[in-house]
Amino acid sequence: MIMNWNPLVNAKFSLEDDFSLQDGYIEELKFESGKKRTWLRNSYIPRVIPSLNLLLDNHKSDGDKFLGKKTEFEEFENWYNKSLRYGLFPFVVTRIGFKRTFLTRIDEKGIYKFLPDSVKYDKFDGSVLATFGLEEEGIIPEVEYVLLATNKGAPVLTNIGNFIAVDIV
Repeated sequence: MIMNWNPLVNAKFSLEDDFSLQDGYIEELKFESGKKRTWLRNSYIPRVIPSLNLLLDNHKSDGDKFLGKKTEFEEFENWYNKSLRYGLFPFVVTRIGFKRTFLTRIDEKGIYKFLPDSVKYDKFDGSVLATFGLEEEGIIPEVEYVLLATNKGAPVLTNIGNFIAVDIV
């Protein structure tokens, strides 16, 4: 069973340490002539990301108290404690380090598990900083638009054969 990231909680992760997103992915060979060849070592190498931060809102407005709604922090804590705490169930979220381009139709997704009991909270002034570690279990590759050229050379974006947009100069 794979869960989706809780839609009531933001997914704006920040890395605590300087962490290279290409570690272990790229190999390089340098020839005597000075030319270089680079290639992907494997198509997928699982990563452990030891320290991520997530800033969560912990303000309750008077209307929320009356209606009994949870803050973003309470929602995250409840979801984490009931579903993800021991790393049994993975979840899907936009892959950490993924950079969107104008051709991206669907973002690349990462399948992650929390490192067991890794979440720590620092509370301050209506916000909570959650620090935790994740282990990447797999990826779901991005889906791109297909670019075609018209007879005048202007690019055409298509979506599996469906015309989307054209820019005629």
